[in-house]
Amino acid sequence: MEGSVLLLCLVSLFTGAQSQNQIPSITTSYAQIKEDTPINEFAFQIETYDPDLVPDPLTYMITGSKASYFNCDANTGTVTIRTPLERDDDDKGVFSIGVVVSDANYTVSKDIQIIIIDANDNQPIFENTPYNVNVEENTALDTVLFQVYAKDVDAGLAAVVKYHIDEASPSDGLNHFTINENNGEVKLVKQLNFTSLSTFYRLKINATDGGGPVYNEPNPVHQSNIAFAFITVVDVPDMDPRFLSTPYATTVTEHSPVGQSVFKVTAIDQDSGINDDITYSIEGTDDLFDITANDGIISVKSDIDREALLDINYVVALKVTATEVHPSILGTQAHTSTEVRITIGDINDNKPKFYDCGVEPCAEASSFTANIFEHSSMGVPVDDLNIRAKDLDQGDNGKFELSLAGPDKDAFSVSPQIAYSESPVQIMVKNSQAVDYETKTSMVIQIIAKDPSNTADCCSTATVTIQIKDINDNSPTFPKEVYILKVDEHSPNGTTVDTITATDPDTMDVGNIRYRLLPDSILKYFNVNAMTGRIYVTNSKLIDREVTSLYSPTLQARDQANNTGNAVLEITLTDINDQTPQFNRESYIDYVKEGSNLRIQVQGY
Repeated sequence: MEGSVLLLCLVSLFTGAQSQNQIPSITTSYAQIKEDTPINEFAFQIETYDPDLVPDPLTYMITGSKASYFNCDANTGTVTIRTPLERDDDDKGVFSIGVVVSDANYTVSKDIQIIIIDANDNQPIFENTPYNVNVEENTALDTVLFQVYAKDVDAGLAAVVKYHIDEASPSDGLNHFTINENNGEVKLVKQLNFTSLSTFYRLKINATDGGGPVYNEPNPVHQSNIAFAFITVVDVPDMDPRFLSTPYATTVTEHSPVGQSVFKVTAIDQDSGINDDITYSIEGTDDLFDITANDGIISVKSDIDREALLDINYVVALKVTATEVHPSILGTQAHTSTEVRITIGDINDNKPKFYDCGVEPCAEASSFTANIFEHSSMGVPVDDLNIRAKDLDQGDNGKFELSLAGPDKDAFSVSPQIAYSESPVQIMVKNSQAVDYETKTSMVIQIIAKDPSNTADCCSTATVTIQIKDINDNSPTFPKEVYILKVDEHSPNGTTVDTITATDPDTMDVGNIRYRLLPDSILKYFNVNAMTGRIYVTNSKLIDREVTSLYSPTLQARDQANNTGNAVLEITLTDINDQTPQFNRESYIDYVKEGSNLRIQVQGY
């Protein structure tokens, strides 16, 4: 209410006689009222002094521009709150009102001071909201990101505001940010990273005053308020690009047309807020492949022969590099590399060939030698044949068939008969009887390797010369089964009766046949030179025709394998004149008639 408001306090006239009527006085000089005193509640009492022996009834009223805050009881001088008090910063919470007191004869007035005692009835109010800031991820630690400010219109401690971060979302924001409780400065205390899961933070900031009195509360009360700050992490170009969907692997068929697309790589700038353009390049492989710089498409650059890539096992490893166009915050161009493995697919463009693997490394060859013992069992492989057959094509394209030809093919077999890509080759005995050293000392076969799917240039041939190794599979034999021999009786010791030798086609037995006479009982009459086969007299005295005229020993020949051969000897003793004649009787007596002829036969030896 503008202007002065006069509130009349009617006072009942006090009846009664006074000997003398004096002027009343107002003793109240000031009043202290809590700012948050509710309407109709007691504010203060107008105190007066009336010197009359019998006090006159008084009436009370208040005046002035601030009187509208109060109601005054005209009879009692009790002042209550009419409208909520407002502590004006301009008057520091102190203002004056007029108090008028009247009795029947006199009216007095006085200005009294009203002191509004501040109540902590106001929250701190944040200013300059909202607090939205963008912070680059590489911002230095301890940087002040922004400052909050909350004003509290209360006085004293109630106007002193402290700040605190109540919560952060995501919660790791409590590790990244701090606030100065006194001045509201928000600082970065842990490095930000745009590529982490948290690129946006919401801080709940609390402003709380120092506390102050509140109507009818015995203890100081604190008032607080909250504000939200929103921090957006801003990406900076500080990361290398990254390839998507790695690892990279693909296949291209050999001899594919130049320019044919093979594969596409894709890299992205991990600084997603930057999203720089990327260029691509490749290294290695002797210019077999090319890449489009702007889109990462890998294509065939020159003719590719799969079989020429044996040293890398038919797989080409490309080193592909992705480079960002613009420099990073370090002043360099961020880049990264990855491997693209390209398997070279096969076509049937090779025939099978033979390789000699008796040397290192295996070398292509068309003639080979091997060995086998004669009469080896069926299925026994020849020795010293280090042969491999290879078709450099892959899978079904590398299938080949092996067969035999040549003059001695029927004596042997080949294994395997069907193979893929590569296989050792074995030649095995098929006909044991045909492998006979005494018939052939060497045999020749051809191995034919055929690609059944390739009609133009299908085959390769390897000639194998097989040396037949002799085994001791024969017994010594004499030219005759029975030998008729003669020797003079009583021939001197060592006299040669005859020399008889056996033959053995086995090479190891040549010059190594040994002889003996059987049975052992004959040895006191005759013996044989074990090395030469010479038969000779051992006891001249015992070979007496007049005792025994014919001897029939067996001559045995034994080879290195203890195989034996025999011949029968019939040794006849021829007579020599080594005896005097002897009569059969010492005397002959006979009788004859006279006149008769006498005939007597005498016999001797």
